[in-house]
Amino acid sequence: MAESNDPMVFPRAGRLRGPSARSGTWWGKAWVRSFEETVLEPSDLITARALSRSGRLGAVMVISGMASAVHDPGSPTAVIAQVRVRRLDDQEWATFTAEAAREAGFLAALESGELPVELVENADQAGVEIVPGPGDLDTACECDSWAQPCLHVLALLYQLARHLDSDPYVLLLLRGRTRDQLQDPGLVLPAETGDAAARAATILALADDAPDGHGLADTAVAAYDDEVSRLL
Repeated sequence: MAESNDPMVFPRAGRLRGPSARSGTWWGKAWVRSFEETVLEPSDLITARALSRSGRLGAVMVISGMASAVHDPGSPTAVIAQVRVRRLDDQEWATFTAEAAREAGFLAALESGELPVELVENADQAGVEIVPGPGDLDTACECDSWAQPCLHVLALLYQLARHLDSDPYVLLLLRGRTRDQLQDPGLVLPAETGDAAARAATILALADDAPDGHGLADTAVAAYDDEVSRLL
């Protein structure tokens, strides 16, 4: 099957306050637990949660198996944070889609913004874990912190939890499949001209926000460039 990296782009969010700044769904909370368990200093979680709702995190881009965002875009202190998630292989996706098709209500629930716990439990019993564990996440950042995940990455992970809350397909894309591929596993997605141009323009804007330098920034910009080439 041809793999699609159809991106999901979430614009820069303003400052968040109160309960809206925390994950509210069971799968969002499970995502949060998966990375909070890896943090050595509990105080880092408090700082990262504050950072994630401060409005300093730029647009978040999610492609197959990866999410990234720039902190303080356009400023001299801008850094790019990135998380890579282990993508499920073809056999694992075949198992998951079979479980999703077992009951008509599962796909309907996903379309309405819900991730049925029964679907995840059935897939887990069949050997497929949709919600990543700590060992499924690999993080990196351009800051000077020796510890990973650093505060910038943790802020990105908390931001992702809120996006997962609103659309469980974000989680499925991080695991390697788009909405269309899940609904039709044999689908090879064409690029639709108008839509593609809009997405490409957004991705180019994200690349412009990336800090100048080397290493992770170059890797992230290269990922954006790959998306632009595919979409155009």
